[in-house]
Amino acid sequence: MKREKSIVSLGGALLLLAILATYANHFHNSFHFDDWHTIVNNTSIRELRNVPLFFRDATTFSAVPGNQSYRPLVSTLLAIDYRLGHGLEPFWFHLSISVLFIALTLLLAFVIHHLLDSGAAPLPGWIALITVAWYALHPANADTINYIISSSDVISALGVVASFAVYFAFPQVRRYYFYVLPAAIAILAKPTSAIFAVLFAVFCLLFPDPAVGERRLHPRERFVEVVQPFVICGAVLLFVGHMTPRSWTPGAVNAHNYLITQPYVALLYFKTFFWPTGLSAVYDLKPFVTTGDTRFWIGLAFAVFISAAAIATAIWKKTRMIGFGLLWFLIALLPTSLFPLAEVMNDHRTFLPYIGLVIAIAGAAPKAFGVARLDRQQRWAKIAATCAVALFLCANAYATFQRNKVWKTEETLWHDVVLKSPRNGIGLMSYGIQLMAKGDFAGALDYFHRAQHITPRYPALLINLAIAENATRQSAEAEQHFNEALRLAPSSPGSYTYYARYLLSHSRADEARALLQRALELSPNDLYARELLKEAQTRASELAPLAGVEINQPVNKPALQTPQFYLALSLQFYREERYIEAIFACRRALDLRPDYAEAWDTMGAVYNKLGRYEEAAAACERALLYKPGYENARINLQYARAKLKTLGK
Repeated sequence: MKREKSIVSLGGALLLLAILATYANHFHNSFHFDDWHTIVNNTSIRELRNVPLFFRDATTFSAVPGNQSYRPLVSTLLAIDYRLGHGLEPFWFHLSISVLFIALTLLLAFVIHHLLDSGAAPLPGWIALITVAWYALHPANADTINYIISSSDVISALGVVASFAVYFAFPQVRRYYFYVLPAAIAILAKPTSAIFAVLFAVFCLLFPDPAVGERRLHPRERFVEVVQPFVICGAVLLFVGHMTPRSWTPGAVNAHNYLITQPYVALLYFKTFFWPTGLSAVYDLKPFVTTGDTRFWIGLAFAVFISAAAIATAIWKKTRMIGFGLLWFLIALLPTSLFPLAEVMNDHRTFLPYIGLVIAIAGAAPKAFGVARLDRQQRWAKIAATCAVALFLCANAYATFQRNKVWKTEETLWHDVVLKSPRNGIGLMSYGIQLMAKGDFAGALDYFHRAQHITPRYPALLINLAIAENATRQSAEAEQHFNEALRLAPSSPGSYTYYARYLLSHSRADEARALLQRALELSPNDLYARELLKEAQTRASELAPLAGVEINQPVNKPALQTPQFYLALSLQFYREERYIEAIFACRRALDLRPDYAEAWDTMGAVYNKLGRYEEAAAACERALLYKPGYENARINLQYARAKLKTLGK
C-alpha cells in the first residue's frame, strides 16, 4: 500500500510536469475578444486601490455597459495580474489562470479518489490520476485556459470542486456548512457556481451512506444538509443579481430558438469530449427556427437517451458513480442552456460539465478492469495497457499544445475561426479587423461584406466597415454606417467613440468632443475614449487653424496614405518639437493600423515630452502588447512610470 501511494505520488508529479509542458507555449498568447473591454481598455483594473470598488460597483468590470456584470473576484485577479506585470503583460494573466487550473486538477483528483474509495474500487489512486490527466490535457479545455477573461470559468469550477473536497476532507465540521463557502464565494466570479447546490443534492441522494467512522445522519439532519447549500448559494445569487447594473445584457438571441437548439448543442459537446476535432473559438451553428429541424429531434433523442442512462446507472449502487457523473454533465449545462446567450455554443461553457464526464469515466474504469481482468494478465499485457494509456494522454497533450498556437495572436485565432466556422459573422468581422490592421483594406472590406450578409444589424460590424471605408476614401458610406451603428446601439460607448475618431480625422473636433463626452457618460472607465477626448479638446481650443494642412495632405494623394507615412510625419513633427501635431499624425497611423507598435511608442514618447505621463504609460503598454520586447517602448514606459512615481501618482 505504501509503495502504491509513492508510485501514485510520483504519477501526480509527472502529471503536473505534463500540464506545464503542454501549456508552456501559451504564456505569452495575446488578449482576445472580451479581454479588450475588460482588461486592455478598462482603467479600473490598473490600480489595486480599486479592489474595494469592485465589490461595490459592477461598472468597473468592463468598459462596455452591456458587459458590466458583477464579477468582483475576476476584476480583483486581473488587477493583481496587472500590478505583477507592471502593465498589460499577458504572461502574468496566464500564469494566474494556470495556478488556479493546477489547483483544480489536484482537488478533482482528491474528489474522484474519494468517490472511488467509497465504492471500494481497485486502484483508486491510479484511476483518479489518469482520468484527471485526461481532463487536464484535453484540447477543448485549452480554449478556456487561453482566453484570459475565462478565468471566471476556472474559478467557478474550482469553487464547485473545492466545496466537494472540503466536504470529504473535513467530515467533523460538516454541521457548520463550511463546505458550501468555496462554491458560494465562486459565485462572485461567475453565477454558474450556484449549481453546486443542485449537484450536492444529487450526490446526497445517490450516496446516502456517511463517511467511514461517522455516525449515520438522521433523515431530518440529512434534509437540512441538502437544503443549506440552496439557501446559502441562493442568497449570494440574489445579491449578485441585485448588484448587476441594468445596463448588462446577456445576449440578443430569440429565447425559443435558443432553447430548442440546446439539446443538439449538448450532443455536440458530448461528441467533442470523446472526439475533439474542429475546435473553434466561435461556431457558425445558428439557432433552430422551428422544431421541424431534423437536428432538433436528433438532439432531443440524445437528451432522452443520456438522461435515461444517467438515471439507470444511478439507481444501482455499483454504477451510481457513473450516474452521478452523467447527471453532473447534464445539470452543469443547464445555466447556459436555459439562459439565452449571444452565441448558442462555446467550448469554454463545457469546462465545468466535462468534470462530470470525467467522474463517469472514473466510475466505469473499475468495471472495465473487472471485465478485462487486468490484474490477472501477464506482464506484457499490463505494459501494453500502460503504454496505450500514456499514448492516449500524449495525443491529447499534443493536440492541446497545437491548440495553444491558434490562440497566439488575434490574427491566428480569427484565421482559424474563418476556416472552421465560415458562416459566423463575428469571426468574419474579427479576421477582417486583422487584415485592416495590416493595411489590407480590400481584404478587410471583403470579409466585412461577407459578415454583413450574415449579421446585417450588428453594430460592431458596421463600425469596422465604416473605419475601412473611411481609410479607402469612401467618406459618405463611412458616415452612413457610423450613424447606423449609433442608431442600433445608442447605449454602446463604442458607437460614439469610433464615430468621434472619424470626425477628428476630418477636423470636426467640436462634433467629436460631444460624442466622446457621451461615450464617457456611458462608460467612465473607457481609456480610449478618455485619450480621444483630451485630443479633441486640445485640437478644438488650440490647433484648429493648423490641423488640416500637413496632416490631411495625403488625403488627395492615395499612395501616401499609409501608416508608415504618418509615422514618419509624426517623427518629423517630434524633431521639430511640434508635439500636438505629432500626436495627431500618430493617431492617423493608428486609424489605418491599430496594432502599429512603433506609432504607439512614438505617441508615448510625445506624451512624455508634454508631461502627460499616464497617457504616455498607456501608449507604451499598447506598444509592448503588440510587440513584446520592444526596447524603445520599454525605456519610454520606464521613464513615464518613474515620473508618475515621483509625482506620487
